[in-house]
Amino acid sequence: MNQNPVFSHSLSWAKRLVCVVLTIVLLLTLVPSPSTQADPALSSPVSAAVEPITVIFKERVYPDIYYQGVSDTHISLYEPTTNFGDYPTMRIHPSSSGRERGLIKFDISVIPTNATVIEATLYMYAWYWSYSFPITIYAYRVIKHWNEREATWERATATNYWHTPGCNSPTYDYDPAFAVSTTVSNTRQYYAWDVTQMAQFWVANPLANEGVLLVGEGLSVQYQFRTSEIDSADLRPYLVVTYLPAAPSPTPTRTATPTTMATYSPTPTNTPINSPTPTKTPTPTNSPTLTITPTPIHSPTPTNTPTATPTRTPAPTATPIPTPTQRIFQQEFLPFSSYDGTIDTSLSSYRPDTPWGNEDSLRINGREDGTERVLIRFDLEGYIPSNAHILSAKLSLFAWSRRTLYGMRVLAFDVLRPWDEATATWNQADAYVRWATPGCESIGSDRAGELLATAFVYFTNKFYDWDVTPLVQRWVNDPWTNHGILLLSQNVDQEIRFYSSEWRVPQQRPKLTVIYVAP
Repeated sequence: MNQNPVFSHSLSWAKRLVCVVLTIVLLLTLVPSPSTQADPALSSPVSAAVEPITVIFKERVYPDIYYQGVSDTHISLYEPTTNFGDYPTMRIHPSSSGRERGLIKFDISVIPTNATVIEATLYMYAWYWSYSFPITIYAYRVIKHWNEREATWERATATNYWHTPGCNSPTYDYDPAFAVSTTVSNTRQYYAWDVTQMAQFWVANPLANEGVLLVGEGLSVQYQFRTSEIDSADLRPYLVVTYLPAAPSPTPTRTATPTTMATYSPTPTNTPINSPTPTKTPTPTNSPTLTITPTPIHSPTPTNTPTATPTRTPAPTATPIPTPTQRIFQQEFLPFSSYDGTIDTSLSSYRPDTPWGNEDSLRINGREDGTERVLIRFDLEGYIPSNAHILSAKLSLFAWSRRTLYGMRVLAFDVLRPWDEATATWNQADAYVRWATPGCESIGSDRAGELLATAFVYFTNKFYDWDVTPLVQRWVNDPWTNHGILLLSQNVDQEIRFYSSEWRVPQQRPKLTVIYVAP
């Protein structure tokens, strides 16, 4: 059968048109889009994300055991010329607008000065309170330079005074604009201060880092915190800083300009194909249009899908603290008139073989290394449960006489060996055993080397107190370790006399006040 020439001509043109279109499409794919071309001169790689870094600062622990960048002390209105930089305890008392205040600073200069501080938190361990009252402690950024081993209530360093005693000038001593606070309400735990803003300032200005001033506000109660001098590393203060290091600036690199490469394109040819034989197409007729009518489907009535109702997460309930018990021990007076567990005596280098156990006075002389000293002990066994938790323990002596107008600082130490009130002298612990060093002076044999407590004694006709909480806690747990306390003073030409347990007025005898809770 002969093909229709018109139909054959149409097919030839159709094939040519298809080949032309395919060629155009192929060429277009080889041309780079202007919108996707990079600037040939300033193309740069994508910088990696900067990760935050956390550093902990704790004396001789973090960032490593060689870190010794913590300085801490407290300053006291009671002892305005005394430095406490070597003490393992920092005292904070809110009365009189903060008559005892803390100072602490951390060297954080290892952090780059262009870093961004995300968070910084100061942690302090509270281990003692004089009464079970909460107070608020404010932390202020210190402006004036101070020295840990020289700072006192009056001086920031040995050669420079505070502008106002007690680091109390808001213009020259501390900055009230940098102030954060936390409420302390218990002991034997850490408390935290958010010092992020201060840390950012210290990072950017390392030479201006003078740390923080801690000032209490509230009821008349003394809190004591552990310092970097404490032997137990677990109780030392520490600072946690999280920061972002500055992102490195990307270096521009030249990017090669994409070049269009010639690609082989096949030339369309007229390839004969079998053309289909034309068939007669039936003439369409007017047929009715089929309209699809949706069949109604029964839909269930929508119901409210139950939504999980958020429930309030119960706040942690504070463990109830047993009611504290206070017990005062005073010879033949408290806790009852039959109590006779107090023994005390003086040791005198002027009469080294004379016992003074039956005297109604106790003498402390500060000449040289302490030429006259006091021993005192309270028997607690059977009066306080052995599993009790001691909240506070305070030794009190009534000063009634002083030889000169000078005041003096009286130190308290733990006694390590038994002694006898009736026979103890400067040379002897009892009638049969001598002190390892006269005057109960041998550290490790006669007494402990770590200072337990101190009190500055000046006026007479009043009680003076020594905080002996940790020692009494040990006595309660292990009664056999209770050998009492040694009191002495050094390098001051002063003698002060206190009433002993033999004094005729029971209310003025030495006393030990213990506050505790029993499980």
